[in-house]
Amino acid sequence: MDLTLESAFSTGGLVGHASYLLLVLSMMMRGMTLLRILVILSAFTSIVYDTVWLKDPVGVFWESMLVLVNLVQLAITWHQNRSARFSDEEKIFMEGHLPDLSMSQRRKLLNQGLWITGEEETDLTTEGAPVDHLVYLASGQALVYSGKHPVAVCDPGSFIGEMTVMNGEPANGTVRLKTASRYWAIEAGRLRELLRKEPEIKNALEGGFSRNMRDKLVRSNKFILDSGGVRKPSPPNRPSTA
Repeated sequence: MDLTLESAFSTGGLVGHASYLLLVLSMMMRGMTLLRILVILSAFTSIVYDTVWLKDPVGVFWESMLVLVNLVQLAITWHQNRSARFSDEEKIFMEGHLPDLSMSQRRKLLNQGLWITGEEETDLTTEGAPVDHLVYLASGQALVYSGKHPVAVCDPGSFIGEMTVMNGEPANGTVRLKTASRYWAIEAGRLRELLRKEPEIKNALEGGFSRNMRDKLVRSNKFILDSGGVRKPSPPNRPSTA
């Protein structure tokens, strides 16, 4: 096909444009599954373009390889999603905080941490010290201390350490188990490495942190009012919770 203005907007030219448009759109997708589907559609369109208009067997071969590789990857993802299994407490955790993750992504995140049964008075974070684990409290209850004074409560379903675990800053307060509790914990360095490699998990987790922080602020205000104390204003973007 000769390169002219007329050929650029001919039927064949439009098919060629469509293949590249689909490829560009695929690069804009944040979800890997949708990205792969658009790449496959782009490759199929290119195969038609190479076969009918360009008569290019080399292009057909490599576009076919692109289709094959992405189909295999989709099949692997489907198998991983089908084979992933979760305990009841893991289901509650994932569905409550990370509903947008695929089954395989949920399993990948959970496998990086450990489920722990903690005893009463166990410290999960220490005020002024770096947070070495992100914690999800599945059952039981924890208190947040500023100095020696309790200032907030963490109920089941709370994240603990989420405000500082990502950047290594010191904890804003000490979080201590009020009762024997069941929780999931992931080491800070391992979490940061996982999120560096898995942007979809990172986006989902940050969304879960934001929702959880709103709930924490409500509970913190209620705790202080019920305790008869007066809430001091928090500095911008630094809520007085761990």
